[in-house]
Amino acid sequence: MSGRFHIQLFFLLSFVFLCTKLLAFNKNDSTKTVDPPKHYFNKTIYLDHYTTGKRALDTVNRISKKLGSYQVSQFSLGYNFPIITRDFYNRDSSKISNMHLLITGNYSKLDLNFEGISKHYLTKLSVGCRGIYNTGKKNIFFVEVSPFITKDRSYGYTRTSRLATTVLYNYIANEYFSFRVGYTRSFLWGNRYQLPYIGVRVGKLDKVNLSVQFPRGMTFNVPIGKYIKTSIYTRPQGGVYTFANTDSLEIGNIYENNKLYFGRYEFLSGLRVDVQPSKFFNFYLSTGFTTKNKVAFYPTNKVKDKSSSYSSYYSEDIKSSIFVNLGFVFRFGKTKSIYNNMQLYDALDINNTIDSGDNNVMRGNGDIPVPATKIQKINPDEVLDLIETQDLY
Repeated sequence: MSGRFHIQLFFLLSFVFLCTKLLAFNKNDSTKTVDPPKHYFNKTIYLDHYTTGKRALDTVNRISKKLGSYQVSQFSLGYNFPIITRDFYNRDSSKISNMHLLITGNYSKLDLNFEGISKHYLTKLSVGCRGIYNTGKKNIFFVEVSPFITKDRSYGYTRTSRLATTVLYNYIANEYFSFRVGYTRSFLWGNRYQLPYIGVRVGKLDKVNLSVQFPRGMTFNVPIGKYIKTSIYTRPQGGVYTFANTDSLEIGNIYENNKLYFGRYEFLSGLRVDVQPSKFFNFYLSTGFTTKNKVAFYPTNKVKDKSSSYSSYYSEDIKSSIFVNLGFVFRFGKTKSIYNNMQLYDALDINNTIDSGDNNVMRGNGDIPVPATKIQKINPDEVLDLIETQDLY
C-alpha cells in the first residue's frame, strides 16, 4: 500500500473512534437533549484482508510456464450507511411495515503475484444503493444496484465499468425458518453470470443456525457466550478484473490484446471466530483451505455483448492452499429498538450477507442483539443494553 493510503486509512479509523466516543459521552450526559434515532441499521465501516500461499502452475502449458506460480492477497475497505427509513402505520397508530434505503461503497485491491511476470495490483471501486421493504409480517423485499470500476493500477487504459445487481424475496415462516429466492448478476465466480438466488436458513439468527445461500455460500453459526461467535463455512470468492498485458502474454493476438480480462474463483472452507467486545465493534479471524481454484484470461476483443459470459483463451485449475482472513467491523450511530423483531433480524441478515462490490466479504451479524440471559444472571450493564433511548419517546 502507498503511504498516502495508510494516512487516509488512519484518519478514517480515527474519525470512527472519535464518533464512538462522542456517542458514549452524549449518552451519559444528562444535560444534553437526546434526539431519537432515525434508523434500524447502524452506519457500518469494515476492513477485510485475505491471503493465500504460493502454488506452482502447470509446467507443460506455455503460458503457465511463463507465469511460474500463483499467489493472491486481497484488501477490502467498505461502508454501508442508511440514509432513509420510513415506518408505515395503521389508523390505530400500530406500526405495520417499514422501508429502508442505504448507500454502499467498497474499495478492494487484489495483489496478483505470478512469479514469472511483473506483479499486478488490480483494483475495484464500487458505489451503489439498496432498498429493503419489510411488510411487518412474513415478507421482505430486497434490491441492490452496485456499479463498479476495475483497472490495473497505474494503467489508465485498463479502466472498465461493470454492474452487479441482486433482487430478492425473503419469506419468514417463523423465527426458526426462512427462505429466499431471487436473481443476481454477479462476477463472483470469475466470469459474468446471471444466476438464480436460492437461500434457506434453519435456526434462530441470534442463536445456533444453518444458512445455505446460493451462490453466496453455506455457514453453520454457533455463538459461545455473549462476546464470541464461531462458524464453520464454505463460500466462493473471486471476481473479474482488468489486466494490463505489459508482459506480452500470448493470449490471442498480443498486438490486439494490451488489455485483458482476468477472472478467478475459489472455494474457501474453514473455521471463523468473531469477537464482539462492544456493540459498536467486532473483529474476526478465519483460516482453512482454499480449493477448486481457477484462473482465466479473456481477450477483450472477443467480447461480443454486455450480457453473455466471457470466453477464455487460457484457464488453469490450481492446487489447494491454506488461507488466512482477518477483518474489523465498526458500527456507529443510534438505532431504533429491534430486540426480538425477527422480521428486522432477517432484514439485517440480508444486508450483511450481500456486500457491495460483489466481493462476498462476510461482515457477520454483529448488529443482531444478543439474547438476554436468565434474570438472576443479568447485571446492570446488560439491562442498559436492552433499554434503547428511543423507547422513552
